[in-house]
Amino acid sequence: MANLIFDYDGTLHESLYIYAPSFRLGYSDLVRRGLAADIKFSDDGISQWLGFSVKDMWESFMPELPQHERALCGGIIGDEMIRLTLSGKAKLYPGAETVLRQLRDSGHNLIFLSNCKRSYMRVHHEYFKLGQYFSDFYCTEDFDFKPKWQIAESVLAKVSGQSIVIGDRLQDIEIALHNQLPSIGCAFGYCKQNELKNATIQVFSAEDILPAIEKCV
Repeated sequence: MANLIFDYDGTLHESLYIYAPSFRLGYSDLVRRGLAADIKFSDDGISQWLGFSVKDMWESFMPELPQHERALCGGIIGDEMIRLTLSGKAKLYPGAETVLRQLRDSGHNLIFLSNCKRSYMRVHHEYFKLGQYFSDFYCTEDFDFKPKWQIAESVLAKVSGQSIVIGDRLQDIEIALHNQLPSIGCAFGYCKQNELKNATIQVFSAEDILPAIEKCV
């Protein structure tokens, strides 16, 4: 049996359903206050930041925006994502819960490691009852938004036996590369071209995760 380090958004959670409208709401506030140009973002354009930490997202998107404005806009986005989740708009990928259940019942140790904020993690933990699948939950806010591969070092120090990383972005594959672990790249998520080229195996649906893990164990 193995320790399975799971990313969440784009791997288990089809997060664009709640992130895209929340991003647009936050950005429209920046436009209204004269802090940003009136740009219409496509869903694909918005999805490039899914899987980034809050810190890395702003550094990539609007590095010139003052920190207090980032915090205000981020608060709007985060609050709206939570509101949409609690109103039933959040969706896991088809088959994701079945896969989690089968992995749990097979004796694997499932670990949640996301670039999300603490409040977001807690709401999704409760809404989707994720505690029935995962033994431990980690979000980058609890580690001052350090890179996931650095956080994973402390996570791995607490477990024994084989570990496998499952995720859809380069940040997840970096965990495996830095810690010499096998990885499953979820190409159905929000990865961009070549991000998953160094994954041990690539899968194209949530249902494919289970047989991929069996190949890695």
